[in-house]
Amino acid sequence: MVLNNFRYLANKYIDKHSEWLIKHNVSPNTLTIIGFIISSIAAIGFAFPTIFIYKWYLAWLPCLLFFISGYFDVLDGGVARKANRVTKFGAFLDSTLDRISDSIIVLGLMFGQMFWHWDKNINDFLGLLILISTLMISYTRSRAENEGVFMKGIGLMERAERILIIIGAYIIESCLKNDELINFGIYKPSNPYTYWFFPLFSIFYLGLLVITVVQRILHVYKWTNNKISEKYLTKYKIKDQYQEYIKRINENK
Repeated sequence: MVLNNFRYLANKYIDKHSEWLIKHNVSPNTLTIIGFIISSIAAIGFAFPTIFIYKWYLAWLPCLLFFISGYFDVLDGGVARKANRVTKFGAFLDSTLDRISDSIIVLGLMFGQMFWHWDKNINDFLGLLILISTLMISYTRSRAENEGVFMKGIGLMERAERILIIIGAYIIESCLKNDELINFGIYKPSNPYTYWFFPLFSIFYLGLLVITVVQRILHVYKWTNNKISEKYLTKYKIKDQYQEYIKRINENK
């Protein structure tokens, strides 16, 4: 939701790259698959923190790959629209691989016992809650849109926010534990903070995911019960669309 306000800043880069890809006849589905493969490789990096976190030049690798996969996720849609190659199968493939990608990233962090270092059962339980909440964010939007509910801008943690927050937390965790930074005296780690950062982040992150699910449920309730604010309808210029929706609902009662 937050990053949508700054999407225009990225559009010029997306348009430029989209034109090059269209010129070379690269299909949107190819970009979708490439992005999925890159995110899968990133998940492998997240699954082995003892290899990547303690070396600053390796710690950036899974984060960079995860970011690139997110960019491909935006780029495939840009190419599809600009080349007039939007298809139902393409939308289905994009959504499906996004959900699998989200899942394997969480599973990678879970396998690496990043959520709770000290107890595997608690780590896996937190990971499972984060995984379910992540999938529910996507499911609630998809299900609501199937019912004709306009969902744009609803929820704190859309996919772009989730990607950037996980990347940021992983980088901070790496900085707190990085051997080279410690040895060069760039900072002196505080052991309790070093040990507790990512577990505390995991709980905070889970809270944001749950809030997002609740926000979307409440939005659907308001939409289907004629309680959407005038401000929201005006912002997205959907007042006429909403009135038509309510009219159809009343006719079917």
